[in-house]
Amino acid sequence: MRFWFALAGLLPLPSLAGPQDVWTIDPQASSLTFNVAQLGSIVSGRFPNWTGEIVLDPDSPAAARIDIRIEMRQATTNNRDVDTLMRGANLFDVGKFPEARFVATSISGSGDSYEARGKLTIRNITRDAALPFTLAIADNPAKPGQLRATAYGRIIIRRLDYGVGQNEWAATGQVANEVTVDLNIVAGRAK
Repeated sequence: MRFWFALAGLLPLPSLAGPQDVWTIDPQASSLTFNVAQLGSIVSGRFPNWTGEIVLDPDSPAAARIDIRIEMRQATTNNRDVDTLMRGANLFDVGKFPEARFVATSISGSGDSYEARGKLTIRNITRDAALPFTLAIADNPAKPGQLRATAYGRIIIRRLDYGVGQNEWAATGQVANEVTVDLNIVAGRAK
């Protein structure tokens, strides 16, 4: 099976997709987190507010889309000082760039291993990105007549490629350039 994501109302549903192809993300069971090394320690955080809708059409791979929008203003490490710095002008600059976005234009793979290729935009800088992910679809034991899909993906990005690091933060001595982002999506739909 193939897995597609599209943000509701922002991308038209593919003409071949029917109502049975639309999946609904479970926001309570899904997560978007990140890890970065800072002064030899790992700083972990999360983006609690992000949106997406899943469209699954295994007979039409050309309709593959992922469109995930991330609210950067709510990014948190649960450390007030780090959060203030992270949201400030030298890093995310959430006043100017309140949203990050990943839009995939193709998905390849089979079985339970896939890769979504597309564009990642952070701080209004867009770069090519590839998001490998695993996918499992099964009956939902908690909801008879429903399917449950779980997708897990990990991408490592270089923050400086997106301008996340201005002035003294443009160096990598305090905060590493590589940031690991983990996406865990749980979604359901009727059989």
